[in-house]
Amino acid sequence: MKRFIVFLISILTISSSAQKNFKVYYEEGEKGYTVFADNGEYSPVSVEINFKIDNLTSSIGTSKIIVVPAQTTKYYIADLTVIEIRKAIKLGFGVRYNHGNHLQKIYDADYEYQLPFQKGTSHVVTQGYNGAISHKDEYALDFRMPIGTKIYAAREGVVVLVEQGFNKTCTDANCAKFNNYILVYHSDGTFAEYTHIKKNGAVVKAGDAIKTGQFIGYSGNIGWSTGPHLHFIVFLQRFTKRETLPTKFLIDAGKQALLLEERKEYSRKY
Repeated sequence: MKRFIVFLISILTISSSAQKNFKVYYEEGEKGYTVFADNGEYSPVSVEINFKIDNLTSSIGTSKIIVVPAQTTKYYIADLTVIEIRKAIKLGFGVRYNHGNHLQKIYDADYEYQLPFQKGTSHVVTQGYNGAISHKDEYALDFRMPIGTKIYAAREGVVVLVEQGFNKTCTDANCAKFNNYILVYHSDGTFAEYTHIKKNGAVVKAGDAIKTGQFIGYSGNIGWSTGPHLHFIVFLQRFTKRETLPTKFLIDAGKQALLLEERKEYSRKY
């Protein structure tokens, strides 16, 4: 029997970085509908789905967060089953999604990161954790670097996103939308972002598996910046914000790992 359906489908996307390769959709079956997701991103994506339904029951209730693995298609989300076949159906849902597992609490807090610059060089941390300029309530580090300085991966992972098309610099927070960056996903579910790279300054692309210490791009002075530097953060992604994390770095010959401090210079000899 043909069903009379009132569709009220709306999709709300909240994302700190665009996900062009993720979608939620449904297919009709004998007893109702099945909702699926396709995730073409190189990290898991969390999706929060909120159903607005009449004459349908949902296998996951009216609201739930689902973590969709990277590079998957037709990932099962929910079944919507018709209650009374001769009555009209209302089917609607809203979604928001972003990279990462938004339910994750545990990560490798003891991991020892490598300094993100070349062996035999030293750089000053111009702004540290909870810095007064742009790091308030944030575990972020700024390394002073001349434009064109080589950047090296502080940890192995998979490149999720590369933005390198901007060429604008200003000191206003509104200029953050012009940041160029390389976003990397780690095996423990955390992400690292290497920010303010020069225009066309990445030598890696989304989907690349990178090793610790690998050359990944050139530093710059693009976006919200008061001078040439590399902005580095490690975080767990949440829907509307990032939960930034303190990280220890191997310094000097690589035998000691510590939290870096503002206005101090650090050398990499390993």
